[in-house]
Amino acid sequence: MIKTRSIKRNLINAISAIFGLFIIIVYTFIDTSIDDWAQQQFKTGLKEQMEQIKVLIHDHASPIVDNKNSHYFYQIWKNNQTIKRSVNLRPYPELDLRHTKIATNSNQLVQVTMPNNAPGQALLSSYVHRNKDGSSDYMYITVATSTKSLTRITGILDILLIGSFLLSMIIIRIVTKKIVSQGLQPLESLNQQIKTFNNNNDDSNKHFIFDGAKHYSEINLIINELNNFLAINRNSIENEKRITSDIAHEIKTPIAELITLTEVHQRFPDDERLAKTFTNDILQISNRMRVIVENLLLLQRTSSTIDLYKKPLDIVMLLDNIQQALTFKYPDITNRITINIQLESAIIADEFSIKTILTNLIDNALFYSLPTEHIKINVLSSQKNTIIEVINMATVIYSAIEIEKLIQPLYQYDSSRSSDSRYGLGLSIVNNICKINQYPLSITQATTGNFTVTVSISK
Repeated sequence: MIKTRSIKRNLINAISAIFGLFIIIVYTFIDTSIDDWAQQQFKTGLKEQMEQIKVLIHDHASPIVDNKNSHYFYQIWKNNQTIKRSVNLRPYPELDLRHTKIATNSNQLVQVTMPNNAPGQALLSSYVHRNKDGSSDYMYITVATSTKSLTRITGILDILLIGSFLLSMIIIRIVTKKIVSQGLQPLESLNQQIKTFNNNNDDSNKHFIFDGAKHYSEINLIINELNNFLAINRNSIENEKRITSDIAHEIKTPIAELITLTEVHQRFPDDERLAKTFTNDILQISNRMRVIVENLLLLQRTSSTIDLYKKPLDIVMLLDNIQQALTFKYPDITNRITINIQLESAIIADEFSIKTILTNLIDNALFYSLPTEHIKINVLSSQKNTIIEVINMATVIYSAIEIEKLIQPLYQYDSSRSSDSRYGLGLSIVNNICKINQYPLSITQATTGNFTVTVSISK
């Protein structure tokens, strides 16, 4: 089962994903910036506390006043000997704060575990203190505090950012769905109008018209293509009706003749005049029906597709074979045809296609010309194509519309269909074969009456 996709759903998902990715990038940047800022503020607080302790420890007039509830733990070394510990370290007499060797007059921030086993950070500093008597002491100080408050603040900020991200995605989803729905509303309206459009009406030329307050270029493209399809469909239906009627007419006439001859022969079985010609008449009518059926089958075969086997063809030999095949219809065919071949190499084409095209064109040219008129066949070579022209002096001057109709199946200029050997299928078969081979076909008539059919064969 084929999975059905939704353009609307795909658009909503795509737009939501794009904006969601953008928001994630922005929120990630914001979260990182806030974390860095909070960490920097935390470090600044440690530095300020350390600097305050440094000042107080060397100011004998203002000794350090500790608070056992202070969040800061500190320990001071002088010449690698502990000289001062914060009051809140008294419960841990055997525990020293971190004392890592670092460069003199430098600071280092490290992650530590607080005496109460809570995670924290410690700022380490070493420096040289100059005494009043000119001596100097190597001092080392460590100030540590818990990061619990920092973690809590950053956690709250992360929760707020995640919540705002989810809320933003919900809002974007709702807004996107509304915008896309409104944007696709003309398409939905068009779909509903197409459903209710009644093509089976008295006005066969009726075109579909979009009934909307606004017109959109995309909708107009669809409407234009829809109307083109309707026009082509109506033309196809009309052609099918005409072809069906013409086929029925062509088959009906010989069938009626067969029935009439048979009924007359049954009523007058002893009439020698009927008996002499009865068999020949039946054979002649049957052959006419056979020709009609064969041409209809060939038309149907060339209407879809045929197998093409392209090979080098000798056009001179092919034209000779066609002349011999048409001799029974036109005994003076060799005297009526003038052939002009200007080729440097053989034609590369499907033999059945070229033979069928030339046979029908030559047959038509001979039939629709006066017996005294000559038929010209030109085979010329251009840079890209081999051009075949069949020219005859037509007995009828056709209009441009009538020339276009000549390639329609079973179309005959003689509406009375007085001819019992022409069925209006030759040029239709030629047109179908040219389409299959992608050969441009041109039918023109000069004011002098010269009727020219041109077929271009690509090299």
